[in-house]
Amino acid sequence: MVPFLGASIMSWDIHGPVITIMAPSIESPNRRSPRLAKKEQSTPTTSKSRPNPPQSHSVASAAGAAAAKGGTFDSTGRKPLVGENVGFVKTVLVMTYSHLCVTLLCVNVIFDLVIYGLPAYIFLLPLSKSLFRKYMTGLINYTTPIVFNLPMILSGTKLHCDSMDYYENKVKAANSLMLANHGSRIDWMIGMYVGYIEKPVRVRVGFVCEKVIKYMPFIGWYRNVICEDVFVDRSFKIDKINISTNLNSFHDSNTERMLYLSPEGVVVDFGERDMQYMQNCRDFCVEYGMEPFDYVLTPRYKGQTILVEHIAKAGTITSICTAFVRDGKLLNCEMWSKERVVADIYSLCAGLGGSPVDIYINLEEMHFTADSDIKTIMMMDYQRKDKLLREWHTMLKEGRLEEFKARFPPFVPHFWFVQVIQTLHGLQFYALTSFLGIWEPSVKFLFGFFLFISISHTFGWLMNGTSMESVPFETGIKAVLMRLFAKFAKHKEDKRRAREGSKQD
Repeated sequence: MVPFLGASIMSWDIHGPVITIMAPSIESPNRRSPRLAKKEQSTPTTSKSRPNPPQSHSVASAAGAAAAKGGTFDSTGRKPLVGENVGFVKTVLVMTYSHLCVTLLCVNVIFDLVIYGLPAYIFLLPLSKSLFRKYMTGLINYTTPIVFNLPMILSGTKLHCDSMDYYENKVKAANSLMLANHGSRIDWMIGMYVGYIEKPVRVRVGFVCEKVIKYMPFIGWYRNVICEDVFVDRSFKIDKINISTNLNSFHDSNTERMLYLSPEGVVVDFGERDMQYMQNCRDFCVEYGMEPFDYVLTPRYKGQTILVEHIAKAGTITSICTAFVRDGKLLNCEMWSKERVVADIYSLCAGLGGSPVDIYINLEEMHFTADSDIKTIMMMDYQRKDKLLREWHTMLKEGRLEEFKARFPPFVPHFWFVQVIQTLHGLQFYALTSFLGIWEPSVKFLFGFFLFISISHTFGWLMNGTSMESVPFETGIKAVLMRLFAKFAKHKEDKRRAREGSKQD
């Protein structure tokens, strides 16, 4: 659900938070390493080597075709903080609210972690893992509303689903494995939102995420200690052991959960490496005998051979196709389009300014086991998602927004109950700090923390040209790491060229 930093940079720079599953080097050919790619480029093409795709299947030609039809493409330029043609004053007000939302999110999560979570982790877990997980499930239910309330409910975001009966009667009936397209950086927040909806029952939501997530401040610590998410590394040989251990442990304690992940594993922006990654995915589709995907990347599949253990006793596997719509426009449109927006926490908060992001969810039940041809099943499912997003995009471009919305009944957000939970978090913070006699210093700390978050995000936006806040601080941290990685890569390339030049001399 949340950030990926060093590891994510190695896998073409960008990830959406906790919904990452595997590293590029362990799966399909489109995840080949730069070293392997270089080797392939120097190898003559034979009947067994990788063919070059037709020019019509390249990202550049696809972008050119879009431009010829009135579309746009731009791999440079800074994305506006709030929206197109928004004035300075409104931008400042909306961004102030957004920074405040992130500040309160961090403070409330760390409060619940330290005051309610760590004591149970230290004293209750050694006594009974089953009792510990029941307690933590209750704590997760208490914390979850303050995660999505300010960025989503109070900012105007509404969630809709075209398969409400299936979701309520099958998905929530037992363990479930949810395989979603990776159209945003806040897919994890969607998972928490729909799992929290009480009708018919409230379910615990877990995520498959990169190992580095557990070390990220606040939300990463919370996901590790309280939620016990499935954390994966860069080796399937190691990951399959970690995944099985986590799943079996939950089975042994009879703790059910909705396990949410994105098989794509990465979110791409418009950098050079991002564009190359898109091209690799399109190449892989051609090799596989499919038309290249325009709206999604190709999925990784090996992890699913182990993750199916999650529903070994009972449960469902569900394919999720999610669309993000603002002002009647599809944000997760074609990968190369200048109009594409990778929604993050700040995109949601900006809805307070009058243009909220609405989220539309399609559900499709899947059936496979560890012995199935999961690679083919996943590719066919992503072909379906690509066609579905294209159909929705066409409807929206033709101005058929109301017809589109009619397909998706809305989730009921339980507005007032969520506000009660938000208020209780504020009161508990005030009560504890007043009791300890540190209320005034705490207010100063909150203000300083607000400034730190504001500066971190703005600094990252200026450096990288876009907001990447799947979790707090990600925009700033990732911008710095990407610059450092780029300098390291350039230095390494310069040394390589110098060695080649000396050999020629």
